[in-house]
Amino acid sequence: MTSDSHGPNVIEIDGAAMLLTTTGGGVAVHLTAAAEEPDGGREAVPDFYFGTDDTDRVPAGYDRAALLEPRWSEATLCGRQWAVMVGGDGGAIGRYGEEAFAPTCRRCLTLIDGHFPKPAPDDRLALVAQLAADVVIDRHGFAEIHGVPGDQQNQLRKAIRALIRKRTNFSVRTHYVNEVVYVECQEAYDQRVDRHGQEAAEAVGAVLAGEPVLHRERDWVISWSTWGVS
Repeated sequence: MTSDSHGPNVIEIDGAAMLLTTTGGGVAVHLTAAAEEPDGGREAVPDFYFGTDDTDRVPAGYDRAALLEPRWSEATLCGRQWAVMVGGDGGAIGRYGEEAFAPTCRRCLTLIDGHFPKPAPDDRLALVAQLAADVVIDRHGFAEIHGVPGDQQNQLRKAIRALIRKRTNFSVRTHYVNEVVYVECQEAYDQRVDRHGQEAAEAVGAVLAGEPVLHRERDWVISWSTWGVS
């Protein structure tokens, strides 16, 4: 490879090179590991991309020998058959190719999490998980935890689900959007449906009677920062 040419478009994960690839029919960028046997895999870019047809060509900035080296697994980390390497510093591969420098496939991203050490749990995690479980089970059937750092959200969600299932054996769902962890337990909510209905009826009655509507405390909302341990 010459000093001004580019090889395969890879990123390094825990010391191992991973090729950025596309399945051809989707928009996600996948990760493909090296084949288990040296020279026993497939090339980053199939040979026909190096033809004279202008429709599907590899830009001149790439090193042909490096891209044709049979070193990559037949399937992506998430188990899909891939079509071709996604273009990198040397430009897009083919007329309809794209350039990317990081994976976007959620399954591939989840799988590489195992290559990194887990972050240490924050001192407040156990307490916040218990507070959230109490809100879900004893009050509303749902809860929100605001301001959760990204490196703590997976452990917090897991802890909350475990607590609720241990106490009730109910199924529970959690998801995470913009530093907010949402917890939903339909069975716990259904147990309190009469209470929710009564609160709604009281609010409607106050409006009809021209009385001020009492704004109830949003006690299903928990702030992560409130429970910091000094």
